[in-house]
Amino acid sequence: MREVTNKPKEQDAPSVEDEPTCTCVPDPFTSLPPELRPRPAPKKSGLRPVVCPGCGKEYLTNRSTDRCFDCE
Repeated sequence: MREVTNKPKEQDAPSVEDEPTCTCVPDPFTSLPPELRPRPAPKKSGLRPVVCPGCGKEYLTNRSTDRCFDCE
């Protein structure tokens, strides 16, 4: 019969020291709790709200004119 030993498998399990760490972009806010970390700025759209002076239609546009396509 074979002997059964309960040896820990430390060789098979990767240790924390063996894992690569990324140093390309260090996060300076990792030590802060999540509620104190700065939030990313909301992205602004290139669109602006406009009311057409011809028909009163409300819409969003990035054009320099305030007239809608129907009134042009």
